[in-house]
Amino acid sequence: MKSGHCGRLRRSSNTVRGEIMKEILITAFEPFGGSPRNASAEVLRLLPDEISGCSVRKMLLPVVFGKAAEAVLQQEADAVFLLGEAGGRTAVTPERAARNLRDARIPDNEGNQPKNEKILPGGPAEYHTRISAGHIAALMQRAGYSVAESADAGTFVCNDTFYLVGIKSRVPVEFIHCPADTGRAEEYAETVQRFVELALSEIRVQHAAMEYVRRLYAENSDGHGWDHTLRVYRTAMRIADAEPAADRWIVSLSALLHDADDHKLFRTENNANTRYFLESCGSDPDTAERICRVINSVSFSKNKGKHPETLEGQIVQDADRLDAIGAVGIARTFAYGGKHGRAPEDSIAHFHEKLLLLKDLMNTSAAKELASSRHAFMERFLEEWNRETEE
Repeated sequence: MKSGHCGRLRRSSNTVRGEIMKEILITAFEPFGGSPRNASAEVLRLLPDEISGCSVRKMLLPVVFGKAAEAVLQQEADAVFLLGEAGGRTAVTPERAARNLRDARIPDNEGNQPKNEKILPGGPAEYHTRISAGHIAALMQRAGYSVAESADAGTFVCNDTFYLVGIKSRVPVEFIHCPADTGRAEEYAETVQRFVELALSEIRVQHAAMEYVRRLYAENSDGHGWDHTLRVYRTAMRIADAEPAADRWIVSLSALLHDADDHKLFRTENNANTRYFLESCGSDPDTAERICRVINSVSFSKNKGKHPETLEGQIVQDADRLDAIGAVGIARTFAYGGKHGRAPEDSIAHFHEKLLLLKDLMNTSAAKELASSRHAFMERFLEEWNRETEE
């Protein structure tokens, strides 16, 4: 059986800055377990060759541990949608995560039947998709589609492929299970196509948000620039991985836009920069309001002693505060102080006024764990500072 140590899926060579999402890869599986057909393969055959302006490359995968992922990881694409068949399900189910586990009830198509094995020994316990499957599924449900987010991709080749491709690739990856009913393949294909359309729209909005804030912070050198926003976004999504109830779409955009109207950077009112971007992307008013409420709950100076009311607000606030402590927090403190003419001793005072307080103000369990080591690093830095300045 393959170990799973395979290549790394690359973004399409056609993709250049400002011209994203040109080609997507959609895969399905061959029949397995003695069945003559696989519903995912029937769905794949019915999908169009272009979705939302992206050319669609289709690929049929072997139902073999490791080999299926290896075949995908040799490709080039701007996003990957993996289709599989799930017996017993009655709705199309996009998956939220894959587990680092192989535990086969039946052999794969080469006779491999691992039991309670790690896919990647020492690897992350789970891979979480960066596509907001729950948000998209909710939109589709309101439109009458039979679709529901799932948190269990199983422990067979579907889960194996999702985990390996997600962990090793550099592009968005989503797995979608179709019910094992080839007679309804046309219905499932329509549902999958709509899911892919909405997912591509979401990815494009996220890319647009990244470019928007990159331009907003182009001249920033005081620790509140694009690099800070990107770290906050990545940390927020990492925390959201441990909070299944969180709306990942709200978390992602709130994290990316959290400083777009920061009073230290811009003289805007009523989240003007944020609202301008969201309106330009066609965001509905309710979503815009939710994002603005999250952003307004993040600030330390404006929300002393207050915890955000929403889980999404708690996650973004934690991510922003985590970037204010540890090694990065130290660097940002002195960058801000230097830009604004503060002596190093004045920046040191900021540690006691704010930074050393943040560990005990975290909202989520994941953030508390991350904050502990970063806080300890700051304490060691201050000990060394005091030792050197008192010699």
